[in-house]
Amino acid sequence: MLELSDSDRGSDLPSAKESRFARVWNAFDGLASDTLWSMGHDVLVLVTALISFKVLQTLPLERYGAYVGLHSALAIVGAMSYAGGGLALLQRLLGERADLVESTDSFLSLALMAGSGSVVAVTLIAPAFFPLTRWEIFLLTTAELLGAAMVFVCAMAVQGSSGFGAATRIRMGAIGLRFAITIGLGISGRLSVLGVASGFCFVLLLYSLYLLIFHLPKSGYVFLFKSPSKAAVSSTTMFSMPMGASGLQTDGDKVMLNAFGFSSEAGLYGAAYRVLTIGIAPLMALDTAAFQRFLPRGDGEPGLHWRRSIRMGALMLGASTFVVAGIYLFLPLFEMVLLGDGEYKNAVEIVPWLLPIIPLIATSNTPMNGLLGLGLPRLRMNIYLVSALVSVVLYFLLIPVWGWRGAVAATIISEVILSIIGWGALWVAQRSADAQSTTVNESLQV
Repeated sequence: MLELSDSDRGSDLPSAKESRFARVWNAFDGLASDTLWSMGHDVLVLVTALISFKVLQTLPLERYGAYVGLHSALAIVGAMSYAGGGLALLQRLLGERADLVESTDSFLSLALMAGSGSVVAVTLIAPAFFPLTRWEIFLLTTAELLGAAMVFVCAMAVQGSSGFGAATRIRMGAIGLRFAITIGLGISGRLSVLGVASGFCFVLLLYSLYLLIFHLPKSGYVFLFKSPSKAAVSSTTMFSMPMGASGLQTDGDKVMLNAFGFSSEAGLYGAAYRVLTIGIAPLMALDTAAFQRFLPRGDGEPGLHWRRSIRMGALMLGASTFVVAGIYLFLPLFEMVLLGDGEYKNAVEIVPWLLPIIPLIATSNTPMNGLLGLGLPRLRMNIYLVSALVSVVLYFLLIPVWGWRGAVAATIISEVILSIIGWGALWVAQRSADAQSTTVNESLQV
């Protein structure tokens, strides 16, 4: 596993007191430092998202619902077209110590090819689901599946070579650019879905070109388009399929609300989710920072990934319970500050229904990371696919009858199923791995 330099970790502090602080700060392989960067990233996401939401409230509720629904659909497609590939690249660099140049060429080329194909497919299909123009859909899809895709994979390459903080700064740059476009359009009085889509498309494509042409060469890497290797395609599939399935489970409700003609309810549902992001952001910051700690498989230490997952799961459960209580207590404040007295005000009625989702999401990913650490990406993928299939069936059964309440019920049920299967699979997999390790050690001793 690649290590940060001593100066990056702060291990050159001179005094004994500072040295003790450095030991605490660098505990768990620098988790504190990475968590701080991740929290900075997610706080920036949270603040900019909430301010942007206030600006976007000038849109009619139905238009906002369609915008939220399309973004949710793009998150699902993006998980399969580039986000999974970015994490697969990170595993290749940190978990398998693969060559930076060869691996990054393959994964960037794959993201570019998959993104281009996805832009065409979504632009042709999406108008049947969302009340947006084809031009709006094309620009927003290009921004997310090409511009944001290249930014993310570049960030993962930098993380594999220069550390988590350097990658986070790249991703924060993209957030700042999006925010500047939204605020600029709002201040100028020209806010529209078309304006946001055009602005996002321009700045993200320009930023991705800057990273490829100027930023990555500073680390000694120059991108050359090439045919992706079979290993890149295979490992991307192992990540992208479960990520797409997970996205379908958590974001598919907003897509299906639009598909069944509940665009206004989708707008309220999306507004309620904005309140939830206040609590989800710090939890996801910790989960993101801890993710790469599960990638090294260890030296066959008995129960290693089960213990890691239990400790992480307990931490996430405790933190999420605290977050749920805080959101419920301060709900009147969120209603006053975030939702106002306009047509978005009724979103406050949806928030309490959504609160159980927070601890479920916070804890269901942890056993999946443990399975990855045990070298079982295919089992992990299959569990996500089964859970996603359950959620899709529930969406079709419940949303047409109950609207947003059906969406909430379907999401909660599928998250419970994912958590039960995930923790059960990790327990069985860890016991099997321990038994194999014991057998191997005994045969070596003989």
